[in-house]
Amino acid sequence: MPRITCKRILFTAAALVICFESQSSPSIEVRGLLEGGYINADYDKPWLNSWLEEGVGVLRFNRDDNLLLTQGVLEIAGDFSSDLSYHVTANAYPDGDKKFGLTEAFITYSPLSPGLKHQIQVGMFYPKMSLENVDLGWNSPFTYSFSAINSWLAEELRTIGAQWSVTRSGRKNNSPHTYTVSAAVFKANDVLGALLTWRGWAIHNRQTMYNEALPFADYFQFNQFDIDVPNSEVITEETDGRWGVYVGSHWRYLKSTDVRIYVYDNNADPLAIEDNNQYAWDTQFLSVSFQHKFNSDFRILGQWLTGKTQMGTPEKGVSGDYDAWYLLASYRWNAHRFSARYDKFSVQETDLHPTDPNDSHGSSLTLAWRYDINPSLNVGSEWTSTTSSNESRTLWQDWAAKHTQQQLMLLAQYRF
Repeated sequence: MPRITCKRILFTAAALVICFESQSSPSIEVRGLLEGGYINADYDKPWLNSWLEEGVGVLRFNRDDNLLLTQGVLEIAGDFSSDLSYHVTANAYPDGDKKFGLTEAFITYSPLSPGLKHQIQVGMFYPKMSLENVDLGWNSPFTYSFSAINSWLAEELRTIGAQWSVTRSGRKNNSPHTYTVSAAVFKANDVLGALLTWRGWAIHNRQTMYNEALPFADYFQFNQFDIDVPNSEVITEETDGRWGVYVGSHWRYLKSTDVRIYVYDNNADPLAIEDNNQYAWDTQFLSVSFQHKFNSDFRILGQWLTGKTQMGTPEKGVSGDYDAWYLLASYRWNAHRFSARYDKFSVQETDLHPTDPNDSHGSSLTLAWRYDINPSLNVGSEWTSTTSSNESRTLWQDWAAKHTQQQLMLLAQYRF
């Protein structure tokens, strides 16, 4: 039996697309987004540069980043038939290892049914655990940056596999309640937890692309490892051959209240290692998210995520528990939207290696204003202040663990 790899899963999805395209006349919809503007990143030490530049900061942009095209998004979606559809998302960024690449690519089979609605999704995609990232290209319609939780999911988590969902519609059953249960199996995500453990939580809007190397500061020059551990990771790399799993449940009350609960386990072998010495991390977490709309203009939403991760043996490896939550309020007044988000986060080291300190904690406040000039163009501003204390910064002898970073963005988004 051939080995099932991430590339095989994606190639199979692509082959199904080509097969159906040759037998039918599929619809196609192309949408996109360009975002850019002025960035003012304010912090007191040069080593607080972005981890994308191998710094130890927790914001995306650096002090010399001023006028930038911050992101581009291209979505291509359509239907092959009434029950089969496809979706591809590509992103472009001025920073990071890759400047352009895929962030999602999947096909969805959703047969018509008078009773329960079944849906099968195959390819590369995000689990639907976020109620914050629901805009074009998995962006947020409320703020320009993501919460710490969804910034981490954008960095290190992606499903490459298959998900089966079953929905009981409230409308079809003359009920105010709609329920969905989902289960998925996937490959890759074996490195999930590495960046979070060593760097800590971050606040930004950059999504890691397929086969992209995600860099971070070189913490390993100081630690106890006998091998040369790379200060980068590829989240779509399959290391141990194991399947990961997650299950999720959604509850919706009318159009006002949503609750989503997910349990995630990448089932990684913490002793598995790549040729470049990238380890697998055995990672599990629980995520609970909610949203309540008081009316068409005002809503609150939030999320709590807690879990644990381990790499290597209990005696010589690295392990930690992590926890984060956010609360966001958003009010729309005519063409204006005002949003405020508060994040609280921590990583608790559970291994016994003083040469590799990984305790971290912090909080962040984000205030955002967005104004829709027309359906294609919006302008706005966002201010973020993040205070984080990361013990890993003290590996450099004269660097303090605790710092505050602030960032002001004046942005415009054009949609087509």
